[in-house]
Order: sequence, then structure tokens, then C-alpha cells
Amino acid sequence: FWMRVSVREALEEEGLMQQACSVQLLRPLRSRRPESCPKSGGSLVTGRPCYLWGSRGLSGLKCSVLCCQLPQSASVAHLEEEDKYSCMDCSTSHLHVQSVRNFPIEKLHGEVVLVRLDSELLCDPLGPSSLSLERTLSTIKYLYKAGAKVLLVTSWVPVLQSVNPVLKSTETFADYISSLLQVKVVPVNGVPGLASFKPEKWMQNGIILFENLLNFKGENANCSDFSQKLASGAAIFVNDSFSLSHKMLASTVGITRFCHASLAGFHFEEELMQLRKITDTTRRPYIAIIGGSNFLRKAPALKLLASLCDGLFFVGKLSFQIMNGFGMPVPSCFLEKNVTKEVLQLIKIAHNRNIPIYYPTDIWCLNNKNNNHEKLEILDSAELLSGWTPADIGPSTLEKISSLIPLYKKVLWTGPTGYDLTEEFSVGTAQLGRILDKAIRSSCDVILVGRAACKAVKGIPESSSKYTALTNASVVWEFLKGRTLPGIAALDKSYPYQIPWNAVFSDPEQPLVVDFGSGNGLFLFQMARNWEGSNFLGLEMNAKLVIRCLRDVTSVDKRNLYFVSTNATSTFRSIVSSYPGHLTLVTIQCPNPDFNKEQNRWRMVRRMLVEAIADLLQTNGKVYLQSDVESVLLGMKEQFMTYGKGRLVVDGDASAGGGGGQMENPFGVASDWERHVLARGAPMYRTMLRKV
Repeated sequence: FWMRVSVREALEEEGLMQQACSVQLLRPLRSRRPESCPKSGGSLVTGRPCYLWGSRGLSGLKCSVLCCQLPQSASVAHLEEEDKYSCMDCSTSHLHVQSVRNFPIEKLHGEVVLVRLDSELLCDPLGPSSLSLERTLSTIKYLYKAGAKVLLVTSWVPVLQSVNPVLKSTETFADYISSLLQVKVVPVNGVPGLASFKPEKWMQNGIILFENLLNFKGENANCSDFSQKLASGAAIFVNDSFSLSHKMLASTVGITRFCHASLAGFHFEEELMQLRKITDTTRRPYIAIIGGSNFLRKAPALKLLASLCDGLFFVGKLSFQIMNGFGMPVPSCFLEKNVTKEVLQLIKIAHNRNIPIYYPTDIWCLNNKNNNHEKLEILDSAELLSGWTPADIGPSTLEKISSLIPLYKKVLWTGPTGYDLTEEFSVGTAQLGRILDKAIRSSCDVILVGRAACKAVKGIPESSSKYTALTNASVVWEFLKGRTLPGIAALDKSYPYQIPWNAVFSDPEQPLVVDFGSGNGLFLFQMARNWEGSNFLGLEMNAKLVIRCLRDVTSVDKRNLYFVSTNATSTFRSIVSSYPGHLTLVTIQCPNPDFNKEQNRWRMVRRMLVEAIADLLQTNGKVYLQSDVESVLLGMKEQFMTYGKGRLVVDGDASAGGGGGQMENPFGVASDWERHVLARGAPMYRTMLRKV
């Protein structure tokens, strides 16, 4: 159940608050139970039904504040909007992942690392000149040179085996990868994983390639048992197959439950950065050229683009839906069913933002009644009749695009310009590619999405390489729809900002105390009052609690106390490693038992966190563990003793209860949940660890 607590009253009770603070804190009784983040992202803004509108709108997505990291002088009223370090859109927070680049290289030595590759990228027809291929090979080489035992897994559809001889078998593919890496790659058939692999054979080989994953039903089903077999023996998982991010597969999602670290490879990391560029509106004006079909399926994404961009140009089958929305005559055979409402909503978005929507003025067509199917004719798009089959956009339309592009500083192109006829009738795509190549040379930011757009520009002799290319359009459309991409969400998270410690603390050189799951902050407020010679940092997943705690920090003018909204289990290292002083104490109190079960991938205390704490904690620094559930405390203690690798020992006579009795609270300051437990007469279980 829920209980309303006044932070002001609680702090005044502790003698901490000298001035009134009207902020009311709504929290669950067990404050460390995470609360779901509120949905965020900019509201969609809208446009009027006409061919061209004058001034361009300047709207964009507004971030929803998850943590307010502001200088002390900032007013409380602006805590949620001012500082760039405080803004993090909840809808895209899962895009900030840990990568191989930022993972401690020394921790790779001797570890078994499983790498998920993209076979299509490895067999890129452009060969070794492909930057994407180079990045993928760099991931493997980096891990291999760091001393890791590298396992490779990938998949390819059987039809490609007849087209590309490299994919004929695991053996031929292994030989091909060996030639690219200049390192021996050993093929292994059968169920992937080290369970059935002989250790002596493993020691003789540096890199192993397992059989095509599509040969196993558990891959597409994201089967837990298959995922566990796949991960058997592997401590670290590296995903370098960005094109599968929108799918839930055993080799991209399920496997992360059984590896202590799940990271992005160099290619994955780069593709993710490029994906984020689509919604980046710092370069304006920004126009999107959108081709293809399936308006209804893409409607949420199209509305988002209408709220981001300063102009939309529709080509392909999508243009017919737009033309119909503007009241132009379009043969019914070219219209999708049940899309009128979505089309009108999109037009309204553009109308409200006063941005232009363009569509083809002329179209190359085939006359169905003419026996000569090789002859194309140009028709005005407003006079298109039944009996004609659209082939591609006409010269007048291309001329219009060519005159528009120089007016924009950023261009997104996704989808073909044609209408599903054979490639011999598709001339507009190639010509549009040349127009955009010219724009790239004029310092225009160009983003290409989908095979048609990428091929059109890449196929130009001596084309510029200064563009962003995302070949898998499905990933982009899912992202623009606002959906969480499973392959990205499964990876470990990183904190995306550098905390300005000088602005946060009056003296950033003071010893640092970090509290995990700081909840409503009452424990840290009292600690900060009692020990003014130390700095205190609360890490809490619940964004609302963090915002309220930061308001209270401003109200009581505490310059040795701060809070950050984050999943500290995976971001602790990236946050604390930049702190200029020493880490002297870490407290983990009363984590939710439901999130600390062994099978829970996101339980708080895991190997990744333990190793980070052991690395960053100063010698003789301490780790304080506490829970009202004895099994939870013993589980946390076991994790620290196992993965601390001898660097952490039980401090003095501290014990976790049981035969040795309960250890007393060493600080004289009780957390809110601790008070609740003790008030009902139940015991608390505690232990203190020390770094040696």
C-alpha cells in the first residue's frame, strides 16, 4: 500500500531542516521497490492540408527529466529543465549501453567472450572496404589481442548458401573469417556452447565459430534452455549484430541472463550512435524523404517525423495516401485500407507546426493496355488513372527535390522512390542518390535508411563517405515508433553524462559515500548532516524520488549531498570512476527480495557490480550490507566474497546473524525501511566488508 510522507516533517524530526520545505513525497512503503518511469517524449505537433506551407516549424522532442543535476544557485522551479546533465528521455534511456570500448581491458584477459556477429555484414559485397565490416573485425581482434577466448555465433538463411559459397557450411565460413582476421578460426558443428567442447581442443585454438544458429528452433523462440546452452562457459557477451536489435532472439536477448557482462561491439556502438542522429534536431532545417509502402504500420513513426522535421517529402506508394488525404483523385487500387484517419492526423500535425508536405508532381508509368511493356510514359500525378502502373517518380519531381535539398542542412532518406516494379524501371532512386551525394559534398548531414537508399549512394563512383547509413530499415522504424528495441535493452547500461563534481559538491576531494537504492533520501540526509567531512551520493532508479530529493538538497543547502537517477548495478563504474576523491564506503540496504533472485537478470548485486566496487573502493574502504530478509543478505555477502577475489573480507566480528547474532547498526542512522522493520519488532541482518 502507499503512504504519504512529508520530507519536511521527517527532516525537522531529525533536526536537519532549518527552513520550511513544502515538497510532499509520495512513496511506496518499501522505498526500494522501483517505480515504473513515466512515459515521456515530446508531444506530437501537427500541419494543414495543402501542398506547401511557408515558414518552417522549429519544434522538437522535449526530454523528460530523470535527474536534476544543477549548480546550487539554480532555482528549485527550474530543477527539471535547466541543465543538460539532468535531461534524459525515458523513452530512449535504454539506448545508453556499455560497450567493449569502455569495459576495463584487463578484465578481458583469460575470460571466455561470446560474440554475436551479423553474417550479412561479414559477406558485404563491398568487401574489406566496408567501414562496418572493419568495425566488426576490429571487435574480434580487440578481444583476441586482450587475451580473451573468443567464441563466434551468427546466422544466415539457407537461401544464401546457394548465392554465396562462403556460407555453404560452417567450415567454409570459418575459413572466410580466418582470411579476414588472419587468425585461425575453428568451425564447430552441433549445439553451440562449450558444454560439449573438449577443453584440450579449446586450449589449442584462439577463436571458435559455431554452427548456423537458425539450425536450432530455440534461437528464434528465445528459448531459455537454448540461451543457457549458448552461454555455457562464457562470462562476457558482446553483441555486434545491430541489424537484429528489433528481434527477441536467444543469441541477442536470452543469452544476457547467463553472462555477467553484456556489451556492445564496435560496430553495434557506431550503429547505435547513428540511430540517435535521426531524432537529433540540432541541425536545422531538417527534411525527411520517405518512400515505400505500409502507411498504417508506419503511422506512429511518420507522426514522430512530422513533429521533428521541418519538411516531409513522400514518394513511392506512401505518396498516394498523402495525395488522397489532400483530396486529390487517386485510383482506389493504389490506396491502402483503413488509413484515412492516420493520414489526416499526420496532415494535422504538419498543419499545426506550419511545415510543408510534398509529394510527386509527375510519375513514370506503364500502360497496361500497351503490349510494349518496355516503354514508360510520364503522367501528371493529379491525372493518374486506372489502367496505368506507376513505376517511379518523374523528372519534374526530381527537379523539385534537387531545388529543395540546398535549403536544408539535414536530410533523412528512407525507402525506395519506386512503386514495386522491377529494378529496370526504377530510375528515380539512382538519381536521388546523386542529388544527395552532391548535398553531402556541400556539408549537408545526410542519413540513409534501408538498402535502396544506401545502395543508391554507395553505388556512385567516387561517392562521398561522409554520411550516416543504416541498412536495416526495420530497426529504424521500430525506434521511430517509440518501441524499446529488445537487442539494445538487453545490454548493460552506462550513465550517459559526465557529472560536474565541482558544481555538485563544495569540495569534490572529500571521501565519497555511495548509497544504492537511496529511496526517499532520509538516511543520506542524516548521514550528510552528521559527517560534513564526507560527500554522499545516492543512486536510485525511481526518477520521481530523485527529483524530490534534489529539491530538498537545494532547500536545506547541503553541498555534500547529491542524488542521481540510474540503474546503479550497471552504471556505478561509469559514474564513480570520474570522482576526483576516494571512495570510502558503499551501502546497500534492503534491496527488494523479488529482484535478488538468482534467475533475475537485473538483480542488484551481480558480478559486474561487485567487481566495480572492489576496483574503485580505496584500501580499507568498507561495504555495508543490510536486509530484513536473512537469505537476501547472505546472498549479497556470497556474491561479494566470490567475485571480490580475495580483495574483500568480513570486517572484524561483523556477522550476518544466524549463530553469531545480529550486528548493530554502526552509523547510528537508520534507513526509513529499517525503522519500519524495527518498529514492528522484526530483526535486521547486517554485515560489514572491508577491502584489503
